Amino acid sequence: MAKKARKAGGLPRPTDAHDRKLLADVRQYGWHVIAVAGDEEGPGFAYSVGLFHTLGHPEVILFGLRLDLMHLLINEVGRRVKDGERFEHLDEADELLEGYSVCCRGVERRHYAEYLGYARWLYRGDDFPALQVVWPDSRHRYPWHPAAPPELAERQPLLSDERSWPFHEGKNRAAFTTRPVLEADHPILLVCHDEDGDWQFLCGTTNRPRDGRVVALGEILKRDPSLAQVADLPEGWRAYRDDAAAPWVREEMEPEEA
Repeated sequence: MAKKARKAGGLPRPTDAHDRKLLADVRQYGWHVIAVAGDEEGPGFAYSVGLFHTLGHPEVILFGLRLDLMHLLINEVGRRVKDGERFEHLDEADELLEGYSVCCRGVERRHYAEYLGYARWLYRGDDFPALQVVWPDSRHRYPWHPAAPPELAERQPLLSDERSWPFHEGKNRAAFTTRPVLEADHPILLVCHDEDGDWQFLCGTTNRPRDGRVVALGEILKRDPSLAQVADLPEGWRAYRDDAAAPWVREEMEPEEA
């Protein structure tokens, strides 16, 4: 897997037909896809080589799906990046997998030698960023969800050390709140995590539809960091408090409420 640069400056010099194909794809399309079949040591994976060189975007890697599907997904990422989209650490992306979101996590450089060998060859070392694209199970749970099946993590070894983000969902996941929270700094006193996964961050002062607002999870957490205390609230549960300084009280919602 690991290949060493042959020549200083510019792109490396090819030494075989595979190298020539890789460099030709990078020049013609902007990237090349490496696919590695799974074996007894781990699941199959695929990754891009050239996205950073051509488009200034992190390389992307996926695990645990069919090799042809991962190849297609990486090409779709590249196409969308060419069209101006960016995939960011901790964000989610829609429409890569039909009916599902995927989450992006930055890859730690200590994993590059094991999984990104040809990218290291192209860049002559580890001086490039990479993102892991993580897919969920059929219930839209990522491997770090406490109720996710163990085999989901087995098929997707996580290459990120991220611990600061408390929510299961991505930072750009849409959540519901109210106009008084966003425009009048009312404290959030009720948090609902609906059965379908939606989050509601409410102030208790209005339930009028015209006062409803949509906000990214990252923005609502920035506005009120104490929400990290309830980020692990299970689906179908809510948490409430009397004021912004009071402790959260958790309870399961009735089915008709969730």
